[in-house]
Amino acid sequence: MNNIKIKSIKIAPFFSLKKIADIFGSPVQFNWDEYIILNEKHLEFVLKYGAQNKYVYIFKYGCISFANFEDKEIFTFIKYIESIGAKVNYSLTYKYYGVHNIKVLPNQKFKLLETDDMEYDYSNAIIHTISIILSKSTELYRFESELTKLLVEAEKFIIFLKKGRLGSYRKKSSLLVSKIMRFKYDSIYNIKILDRPSFVDQSLTLRNIYDSLSSYYELDERLNVIKGKTDNLHDILDLYTNLSFNQSENRLLLFEIFLLTLFPLSHIFHYIPKPEISLEFLTNLF
Repeated sequence: MNNIKIKSIKIAPFFSLKKIADIFGSPVQFNWDEYIILNEKHLEFVLKYGAQNKYVYIFKYGCISFANFEDKEIFTFIKYIESIGAKVNYSLTYKYYGVHNIKVLPNQKFKLLETDDMEYDYSNAIIHTISIILSKSTELYRFESELTKLLVEAEKFIIFLKKGRLGSYRKKSSLLVSKIMRFKYDSIYNIKILDRPSFVDQSLTLRNIYDSLSSYYELDERLNVIKGKTDNLHDILDLYTNLSFNQSENRLLLFEIFLLTLFPLSHIFHYIPKPEISLEFLTNLF
């Protein structure tokens, strides 16, 4: 029995795949430069020893899937791509990751999940398929976490705005709006990572495996939740815009009232006797 471990880790916000592909001499997959695959030949150069049955899948959205890697080998690889110019955020590596294990029997059959009754024929395309699903799940996990924190921050901020504290929180409001707008952009940018790869559609077995894993990791359901929360974020942004506009409008109205008040006051001051005139009147009187 052969145990295969696939681990996907969030390494960075995004990768410049072309630069990495040029260094390894590995082609970028698909027209939109979605990810690159590193095989035994590439990995022997990094690990400095034989890398039989080891594979690495580097995705543009900052996730890397490792097949048959030990933790120390993963660390070695991460340090290497950092040395060639890839920006690595180590705080992400400890928070966002996923692991999937399969056991390949001597007859080259395996079960996708331990609870499954269905057995499949093993091939390297299985590792490829699982690595993609796992990276998507890991990226969604990061999305879910960041979105939850942003919603909590936004909801608290709106409470301050409703209390009329716009002035003291204007700098924070600018930062919050920029975060919301950035998150909305990232959502649009990364949404296509959930598309099914073309090579999967060419095989009925791979399509079944892909769909089964997508269901197991609840990719569609989680994406719908993210879309709903993103809509909530958009509503909060609209509320902030309206509150900011209303408060600015109120300040302008108060300023106009102040100016209008000064006009009759100027006439009243005109009829108030000046001090020197009052003093002259009293002198003549006595």
